[in-house]
Formats: sequence, C-alpha cells, structure tokens
Amino acid sequence: MKQKLSGLSKEEIKIPFFSVVIPVYNKKPHIQRSLNSVLNQSYTNFELIIINDASTDGSLEEIQKFSDPRIRILNRTKPGPGGYAARNLGIKEARADWIAFLDADDEWFPEHLEIYFNLIGKNRKIEFLGSGYIHCYGEVQKYDRFYKKNNKNIMNISFTEYLREIIHSHPFYTSVVCAKKELLLNVKGFPAGKMRRGGDADTWLRCIESAGGMLWSNHLGAKYFRDSVNMVTKTIFYTEQDILQPSIAHFVRTYHGEISNLLKKRSNNMAYYAWNQNMRMKITKNFSLKGKLYREVQPLKVFIYEVFSAIPMFLSKSLYSVSFHIIQKIRKFRD
Repeated sequence: MKQKLSGLSKEEIKIPFFSVVIPVYNKKPHIQRSLNSVLNQSYTNFELIIINDASTDGSLEEIQKFSDPRIRILNRTKPGPGGYAARNLGIKEARADWIAFLDADDEWFPEHLEIYFNLIGKNRKIEFLGSGYIHCYGEVQKYDRFYKKNNKNIMNISFTEYLREIIHSHPFYTSVVCAKKELLLNVKGFPAGKMRRGGDADTWLRCIESAGGMLWSNHLGAKYFRDSVNMVTKTIFYTEQDILQPSIAHFVRTYHGEISNLLKKRSNNMAYYAWNQNMRMKITKNFSLKGKLYREVQPLKVFIYEVFSAIPMFLSKSLYSVSFHIIQKIRKFRD
C-alpha cells in the first residue's frame, strides 16, 4: 500500500481532536466543494485524511492542488465497492480519538465540527453522533424527515429507539456521522469484501448497538447531493449477499421481544428497498425474495413481495413502473 503523507510532521505537538475521513473514487467534479467545506470549518483542530481509492479521472491531481498542512493523502491500488476498505484504512491511520466522515461529493456546513466538539465536551460518555442534513436535487433542497420532525431538541437515542425510527426514516446519514475510533475498531469497521451496498447502515447498526445508543444534534450538518457523478446508488446494483444482513441476523438471535421484531422489520425493509432499487436499474434479472424475509412480522407484505419477485422480470418491471408512480404520487401528497 503506497502512502503519501503531507502536512503534519511526526514532531508536530498538536494532536487533532477529529480525524476527518473522505474516501475518493472518481469524484473529480466535486473535490473542490467537499474539501473546501472541511478546510473552512469554524473549528480547526482536525486532520483531513483523504483516501484515493485508485481513481482514474484525475481526482488525485485535483486533491494535490490543496496544500493545507492538515491534509494527509493515502493511496490504494485497487478500488473497493462502497469505499468500505478505504474508510477502514482511514480509521486505522487516524490520529484522533474521534472520526468524522464525509463523502467526496457532499458538503459540510461551516460550524458542523464546532457543534460536535461542544456536544462531546458536555456529553463525555457518548461514542456516536449524528445530525440533520439536506437532500439536494439540483436546485431543489429538502430537509430529511427526521430533522423536520425533531429539529427543536438535541436527543439521546437508545438502540431500541433507533430501531423504531429507522423503520420509517433515518436520523442521519454517513456524511454527518462522528464516532469514536475505539468504537469503530471494536465493531470491526465497515464490511469490506462482504457487501457492495448497504454497508454503511450495517456499520452504524453495530456501532449504536455496541455504544448503547447515540446523540443526535438538531443542527444541519451536511448537504447530501443526489445528482453527483459516479454515485454508488446509481451504478451498483444489490446482490443477494447484500440483503442477507449478517449483523441483523446475529442480533435477532441475541435479542428477544420488541427489539427482535424491530430488527426483523428492519431487515425486511432493507430487502424491499434493495429489490426496488434494482428494479430502477438496467439489469436483466433481479434476486428472488422468497425465503429471505421474516414473514412473522409482516405476513401480508412479505407474501406480496415474494410473489412479485417470482414474476419474470420483463413483466415485473412493467408492473413495478406503474406501482412506483402511484406510490410517488401518494408520498408527494403526504409530504
């Protein structure tokens, strides 16, 4: 593994409070935006670890235009799906006790790290933080649903409460996550080589279970750009391996009662989401959901999806297209 270290020397006395980890794979058009949003933070005691995941579009050259001494560049020779291996390298090499993540095509608000720094100082026992964010579709911007509902208060969210919430919405996404390095190492980081998609959610589930909960901040931490180049959500389809959810399966065996049922619903919902995402992509065959869902918690919905996923794809795509437009209209009316 070739590594290039610039900026802070080994003799540097000042230890960063945060290590900011950004994996980069062919994101040249967005590099300036994302890196500037970190370097212009109102809180300045951080290092910025950029992992060039074997980019081929000139991303590395764009990164090297920056000369800030807080930047460290790590180069991988082979890209990994989802940037999971790249993030794991960033976690391993981090000098700070706290690690904050940002995707290379997203952008932080200027006071994001300062707010987290103050919250950590007041809540010494926390190990995992998240915050609100904005979805950006071109010129259209929308608050995430959880933020719209809860933006008046900072919240301690238990593992059970987190499971209840992610059935319907997401309190955070990757670019606003900040977690202790020790916690990330204890849960063995991101599932590199095990999942192509869905690995972030799997990692956060393990983190929050291990930490016994999380702290949610009622500030807007980042802009999530949904129209970026080379997005995983638009270029990589889900496989059956991605929906097996090994972490959930493990926790289902560990917990009972409400937590077990919530985990089963979460697993089902992830499988539905993956199957639906595939239907929007240019693939000739989708996976079958038969035998991969927890029927006891959602008997009717599971039955419908199992039947639907068994239909030949040329027919199911047509049916899916019609039902998708109906659902979109319902959601638009509800929002």
